[in-house]
Parts: sequence; C-alpha cells; structure tokens
Amino acid sequence: MTSLLQFARYRVEDSARDLLRKEISARVSETSLDSDLDDAILGSIGAYALRRHLPGDILHGSQVFTAAGSHALLLSNLPTQDFPATPVSGFADEGELAVTNAVHLGLIRLLGCTPFAVSYENDGRLIRNVVPNPAASGTTSSWGADSEFFWHSDNPHQPFGPPGSDPRLYTPPYLTFFAIRNEERIPTEIAALDDVVVRLDEETRSALGAPEFEVGAPDSNDGETIGPLVKTPVLEPGPDGRRRARYDRGTTAGLTPAAQQALERWREVLLDIPSADLILQPGDFMIFDNLRVLHRRKAFTPRPNATARWLRRCYAA
Repeated sequence: MTSLLQFARYRVEDSARDLLRKEISARVSETSLDSDLDDAILGSIGAYALRRHLPGDILHGSQVFTAAGSHALLLSNLPTQDFPATPVSGFADEGELAVTNAVHLGLIRLLGCTPFAVSYENDGRLIRNVVPNPAASGTTSSWGADSEFFWHSDNPHQPFGPPGSDPRLYTPPYLTFFAIRNEERIPTEIAALDDVVVRLDEETRSALGAPEFEVGAPDSNDGETIGPLVKTPVLEPGPDGRRRARYDRGTTAGLTPAAQQALERWREVLLDIPSADLILQPGDFMIFDNLRVLHRRKAFTPRPNATARWLRRCYAA
C-alpha cells in the first residue's frame, strides 16, 4: 500500500544560503536579541531576508503549506553559525543564537504561522532545546535519549482548539525544528495519520472516535499541567473534515473494554506503519502537522556533552 504522507522537500543552493547568512548576520549584530523577548524582531529580520533570497519555488511551497493540508515540509542547507557546546542542561544563551533564531522564526512567519510557548513546559520559553539531558534519563521526553520515544503527538492531554483561538490552551497545531548538530545520525521519524486510519477496520475507527479514553501529560511537561483529558476520543474529524488524533503510548488509556481493544489494535497497526526517517543535519528546518502526523525517536547513545545531538523546537499555530 502506497504511503499517504504528503511531504514537500526543498534544498537551498549554496549561493542563496551564503547571501542569507551574510544579511541576517549583519542585521542581528546591531544589537542583542533574545528569542523570548525579541521573537517578533527576529522573525521580521529573518522573513525579510528569506523573501529576498529564497527562490520562488521554495517561497511558494512554504506559503501554501498550511492551506494545502500537507503533512510535513523539510527545507535543507539553510544558514548556520558558530555554535556553542550543546546545552545538555536544556537551556542555552539565546543571545548567542540570534542568526539561527532569525532563520527559524522567519520561516515560521513565511509559513503564515505564529510561534508560541506554553507555561507548563520548558519554563515557558519559546524555543525547546531537544538535547540528551542527563536529568531526564529513563524518561520518554524530548530531553531523554536512553528510552524510546514511541509514536506520539505532542501535548495530547490538551483539547483541540477551534480556529482563531489562543493556541497556548490547546494541543499545538504545528511543530517546527531547526537542526544544530546530529553527529549520532539519529532519525526523527514521521508518519501520516491517514496511513494509520486506512489500516484500521471500521469498528476500530468508530471505537477510537468515542469519548472513552483518558490522555495524560507527557514526561516533558515540567510545570503546572492541565489534565489529564478524560472521556475524550483518540481520533476525531477536524473543522476541515480531516481526521486528527491525540496519542502518547505512555499516557493514553481506554476507559472501557471496547476502548481498550481499539487502542490495542491501533498500537498493532503502528508497529508496521510506513514512515519517513529523517536524519536532520545542521541547517535543516522541518515543520509538520502535529494533529495529523505522529512522530517518534528511538533510544540512542549520545556523543559527549559538548557535541551531543541538538535540535531546536518551536510550536506554531
């Protein structure tokens, strides 16, 4: 069966990358810019330069991504900078990452999205450093490494938000990543929800759509968490008619025998689901629909702290 994953991939030419780096570096050097305090300025600087130097096909593909209903987009060979050691504590000096933040936040703006943070994770900071934090050892967290992060969506313990609502109160619609280093070559795997649904029988699909599940907060939540979400479906249609899902294997449970059986069948299908394995490299930017895409990362042994795997994640709506 052919995969239903709609995944657009682009690569920036070296000449355009170098022009972007030169212009953005010059603009952010004029003052000290922090991703939490100056996100609008960084996004404006990045978006301006990106519109000037990216080719038309990349600009068009980025601008229509959300409206087209695609699952994911990957843009490679973007400008990088001189990076500090991987911040395995989880937090970095954001002023040192102004070039990266301008590119990352500028792309979110080009996509027609708004970046946001939530109070119950990451100390409320906008950018999450996805790093192997020793303090998260043994947990299925974006700060972990030694435990497999099975197929899941982020923050499934929150309700789905209606169009035009404050995204901080709901499950994040989009996840964005910018890769800093990945010498371990650990893939980020993504799979389309559509590929799960077509492999389920109608009885199971119906059971997953019943409000007979409980979904708790994931290990990455470190603040005052809302939840668990009780008497909720795993699978339901969105306002556009497309199915969306909330799921985390460690926090999702069926409240009735029928729900438990449906969840077991769901997990069986996930064992053999077609997926894209992406070994993100420095300068790679990826966005995917968190409501219609499941993602995972297998357990791995990180390199020494200074050069350990480091991705930067930001929610967008």
